[in-house]
Amino acid sequence: MSFNFNQILDEMIAAIAGVITDEWPKVEACVKKALTEEEAALKEIAEARIAGDIDDADLKSQLEDEKVALEAALLVCQIKTKVMAQKAANAAIDVLNVAIGAAIKAI
Repeated sequence: MSFNFNQILDEMIAAIAGVITDEWPKVEACVKKALTEEEAALKEIAEARIAGDIDDADLKSQLEDEKVALEAALLVCQIKTKVMAQKAANAAIDVLNVAIGAAIKAI
């Protein structure tokens, strides 16, 4: 399996859209901008884990940090509640984590 980060980013956006369905049309551009701003860090973390430069514990810790940053960015997008922003951030990071796991298994 090749690790196509652009495809995974699209899946992360879809995961967020699935959580905030009612508000999606109002916040889509802001959400995409927030993920784009986190893109380099997320990609670096994913590539480091796939290459074996970090272990699962480091991956979990770094993704938790990125989840907090993404949640803050989503709150700026005027998503109605903190719980909704947390769920959206969780959905996006879960997509990335699953993709990283699949890439590791394919090696």
